[in-house]
Amino acid sequence: MQLSIPAPVIKIISILRQAGYEAYAAGEGVRDCLLGLEPQKLKVASSAPPEVVEAFFDRTLRLQNKVLVREGEAFVHVLSFGEQHCAAGSLSDLLEQDFTVNALAYDPLEDHLIDPWQLADQIASGEVMIRLVGDPNSRFQEKPRRLLEVFYLMKLFDDADLQWQVFRETEEALVRCAPAAEGIHPHRVRDLLNRVIMGKQPDIYLEEMRKTGVLRYVLPELDATYGIEQNDCHIKDVFGHTLLVMREIRPELHLRWAALLHDIGKPQCIGLHEGTVHFYGHQVIGSFMARRILRRLGFSRGFIEKVSFLVYHHMYPYPKTPKAVRRFINKMGLYNLGDLLELRRADILGGKYRNLSNLENFKREIDSVLFELPPFSIKNLALNGFDVMEVLGIEPGPLVGEALEYLFAKVKDNRELNNRESLTALLKERFES
Repeated sequence: MQLSIPAPVIKIISILRQAGYEAYAAGEGVRDCLLGLEPQKLKVASSAPPEVVEAFFDRTLRLQNKVLVREGEAFVHVLSFGEQHCAAGSLSDLLEQDFTVNALAYDPLEDHLIDPWQLADQIASGEVMIRLVGDPNSRFQEKPRRLLEVFYLMKLFDDADLQWQVFRETEEALVRCAPAAEGIHPHRVRDLLNRVIMGKQPDIYLEEMRKTGVLRYVLPELDATYGIEQNDCHIKDVFGHTLLVMREIRPELHLRWAALLHDIGKPQCIGLHEGTVHFYGHQVIGSFMARRILRRLGFSRGFIEKVSFLVYHHMYPYPKTPKAVRRFINKMGLYNLGDLLELRRADILGGKYRNLSNLENFKREIDSVLFELPPFSIKNLALNGFDVMEVLGIEPGPLVGEALEYLFAKVKDNRELNNRESLTALLKERFES
């Protein structure tokens, strides 16, 4: 079974082998290769001491028993095993410190797979077990981030079109250890949640997160929406409705977060009028809460602005005249229209009646008005200044204006390029190359 191990990993292994040390591709990267996915984390396990690894490679960073090596544009974690280097006295010891699906090593030079938990056989059978090696309670307490990694593995196996199941003892420990999730660094929570909600079935992963109690400690505001009943326009409580919207919305990160947080303010403003429950102003409170949540998790300012804007405006009424439609477009901004319409579409499909006719009529009215709008300008671009800062990872400054001018020059004679995907690609090609 020849695995497609990335070239930087093979190069590091070859250099260490030539010096007489054991070296293998290991962990999550091997798992991803077995699944036919692009490796997200590159690891090498070697008998070479950290100081030897540092001596062999020019660009390194020492991190306890491992060395981060930059090889070309790739970053590879080189972990040392052996009693004098770390607690793992052998390769097999090193592989027994995490999930069984990560307990893998591969020799790309000899095409030899070390797979003590038979992940390759599980993949061939179409069903994979999510299980921790050893005592799951200890493993979760050692590294609380593993509590969230369980849900990332669900997403990962869905990506590979595999069935998954959580081992009973691991699931029981997940429930017992859920409070430890409160100690996960917010940036790690952000990164893992980003991966989870971008999966094929975000509603399933989030429901599992709630049932095990983990959600209460990583997104307590969302957990608080469970059990909040709604009016007759809905068949689910607020949490259940949110999951339905998550399932329906397009898989773009800012849209998934907007869907996740669009009704986050409802528990704060629940009321009753003539026997009917209402949540007047929940979009305003929700926008404030969304800002606070996303800031806590360390998102960029541009991303926070984008998501909180969508939450704030997701309850917009349909304008009734062409003049009102023009005012709506001017108020919201042309670059926000697509996202607002997509969030409304998913919100409707997450409700009881699922009738999109009014939305489709509104889209036609917008198209009619846009056809009559004045000539195209920078403010009509599908990306705004906040988007540019988000894509390029920059702060406010002259470069933002330069980037917008560049996009405008590209788009003004080719309007088909005026969409988020094309403009993002143009930005990266021009300013990151």
